[in-house]
Amino acid sequence: MFGIILLLILIAQATLSYAIFEFQNPFSILLGTIQLMLFFGSMIVMMRAIRNRHTTDYRKGFNAFGVMIASGVPALGFFLFGIAYLITGIALIEYIGFGIAIALLIAILVGIIWGRWNWQTHTIDLPFENLPENSDGLRIVQISDVHVGSFFNKYDKVEKAIQQINKLEADFVFFTGDLVNNIAEEMLGWEPIFSKIQAKKGKYSILGNHDYGDYVPWEKEETKNANLTKLIAIHKEIGFTPLLNEAVELKPGFWLLGVENWGTAPFRQSGKLDETLEKVPSDSFKLLLSHDPSHFDEQVAQKTDIDLTLSGHTHGMQFGIERFGIKWSPVSLRYKKWAGLYNIGKQFLYVNRGFGYLGFPGRVGIYPEITLIKLTRK
Repeated sequence: MFGIILLLILIAQATLSYAIFEFQNPFSILLGTIQLMLFFGSMIVMMRAIRNRHTTDYRKGFNAFGVMIASGVPALGFFLFGIAYLITGIALIEYIGFGIAIALLIAILVGIIWGRWNWQTHTIDLPFENLPENSDGLRIVQISDVHVGSFFNKYDKVEKAIQQINKLEADFVFFTGDLVNNIAEEMLGWEPIFSKIQAKKGKYSILGNHDYGDYVPWEKEETKNANLTKLIAIHKEIGFTPLLNEAVELKPGFWLLGVENWGTAPFRQSGKLDETLEKVPSDSFKLLLSHDPSHFDEQVAQKTDIDLTLSGHTHGMQFGIERFGIKWSPVSLRYKKWAGLYNIGKQFLYVNRGFGYLGFPGRVGIYPEITLIKLTRK
């Protein structure tokens, strides 16, 4: 998907540059030159940073990505209007295109400066007929996709989000994967912050695709395995119980299942749902933690009797719109279920929009999420 978007940006970039240089005055030439230099310069820096995948300092690559998006995506907003102007020669169409490009630039800058720190609490009330009486009114907080290596030691901002979590007075806190970008060392120094997350009855977690270190060129498989072992130990250190294809009875008749990452290709498929379900009574209420929402359609819905699945993974692509009755993000082209609540029959899936961010150091329209789920009996 990224390759397709990049190609579209390059084509749009050519259209925008042509329109700017067409004014043939010193200011437009300077503006067009700066815009092109920022776009292609940041793209080169980002590509070089991607090759250096051993680092835990993502600043250079992420900042370059931010500049590339800020200088390139507005061209997409201009593109169709630019083409229409070239065909019709109507100047008003061109100016509308410029206006949209400027609006997109402002939105992206706001997303970088403010949006990535704008944690939103989404409250969901879910009634179930088979929920045990002892679980009526249960308060569950879900967080997902922390990607702690992206926070660049902004401890004060993240601590405010932790306080926001604790104000919800959760019975349980569930974390649905991607604690780090690639390497367990990214969590160094963050343990005291995330240890402050409070839950009255327990905290449980699973792994996401980024937690396995699959995107780092390890010299030895033993080193990669040791990294994963260390990360799992960190989960425990900050007070979470990791579930690796395991099930635990939280209350009589209420079972929590946690599987390792299972996603459609090219993502790894380490989740073993059948194995996880083996000891779970068929007549119990079942809540599944599974990082990738595609797992719900592929192996959960209409194939099991799991009542509620909690996922993350998509981040809502950190870019989109959820206002005025409109809900859209480019990630919807890849995932049918990408943010919020979905159901097939009596089975529900909730996709968290993510606590952190990855790559693009911002969030435009799709803000970081803390989910409060209130379970009740029908």
